[in-house]
Amino acid sequence: MNKSFIRLAALLVSVLLCQCKSVAAPGDDKRWQNAYNYSQEQVIESQAGVAGSWSDKVEEIMIRALSLTGVDYKYGGRSPETGFDCSGFVQYVFKQAAQISLPPSARTISELGNAVKREELQPGDLVFFNTLKSAFSHVGIYVGNNQFIHAPRAGAKVRVENMDERYWSARYNGAKRLEVEASK
Repeated sequence: MNKSFIRLAALLVSVLLCQCKSVAAPGDDKRWQNAYNYSQEQVIESQAGVAGSWSDKVEEIMIRALSLTGVDYKYGGRSPETGFDCSGFVQYVFKQAAQISLPPSARTISELGNAVKREELQPGDLVFFNTLKSAFSHVGIYVGNNQFIHAPRAGAKVRVENMDERYWSARYNGAKRLEVEASK
């Protein structure tokens, strides 16, 4: 087995064993909602020349996302140094781990990729929630076993939570898969 697979397995085991509390998440930075229009073609173009399969990218996405556990929430935050809001976290992880450029809001991110049924979720899929009385106002990354990682709210830190918890299950909007192959 390669080292990155072993690291991913170890991280996933530790995540799946954790007991996380559900906390309301306020969602996206309002200033960025629908600020840009990104097409699926633009997302694909953003990774031109990047070699590797989607499964390799998902592995890197999961490792990068889980390595950011504990980073502070910051309204409008887009880096580990400043903190993250939900879309900034997802945007940063996908750019750093898979060289995929995503738009700066949960709503515009939700317009990309292919819809995925909840029972067909796979690690690396994006999961969306209605946390601001507005559909697709919060985004996280599915890690497996009905759990997702996200930047939840002011005063909290990036963490893994269970999608079956009452707060999240009541606000679930759907999921998207950005499964795109890079040029080789």
